Amino acid sequence: MIKLFILFANILLPLTAFLLARLYPKISCGWFFSIGIFAHVSYRMWETFYTSKEREPHKFEGDWTLAVGTLAYIGLCFLIVFEFFLIPRARSVGIVMFGGFLYLLAARLRFWGELTLGSQWAVHVVGNVKTSRTKLLKIGPYKYIRHPIYFGILLEEIALPLLANTFFSLGCTLLVNIPLLLIRLVSEEKVSSERFGNEYKVYANTAGMFFPKAGHLSFIKELLSRLR
Repeated sequence: MIKLFILFANILLPLTAFLLARLYPKISCGWFFSIGIFAHVSYRMWETFYTSKEREPHKFEGDWTLAVGTLAYIGLCFLIVFEFFLIPRARSVGIVMFGGFLYLLAARLRFWGELTLGSQWAVHVVGNVKTSRTKLLKIGPYKYIRHPIYFGILLEEIALPLLANTFFSLGCTLLVNIPLLLIRLVSEEKVSSERFGNEYKVYANTAGMFFPKAGHLSFIKELLSRLR
């Protein structure tokens, strides 16, 4: 199932964008937008399913939140593409720049989290353990927040519609994608609580879910330094 998601996203989505760019040549920056969609989807699918350190990351393990969340993410990308070409509007440079900043921030936050996890970086967290090591980390971004990768995904799902100035898609993000992400996060929180017991409860009291409970300035400085 996950392989079908990847195939669907990497082939059909960019083809759709390039086809619409050809059909609607008067849409400003249509070809540039299509190239950007191709690069973004290819990178994100590679990052999600090919940098994971788990065994058989493409194998579905019964984690419906991953399957539904992935499908919703691909659906959001399709919606952005169709809205960009079929509902033309003046693009705000300021909104594009803000979206670009959020996009870079999200990418660096995810990379920081994945780098810190090292051999524990896994797509499938809910379900069977598929990595060789599993311990509670409290270093890197995990000193400050419990879910830097999820926070990066959340920021990215806001950034993408802003980059394209597709505001119906932004509404979909807020009403569908982010709630699904939070449902997956709650499932992972439950797994972590069962796996680490009281240690996780103590950790949750010192590190916020998305926002630091202490060391706000240190977290912001470290994160911004990674944008350079």
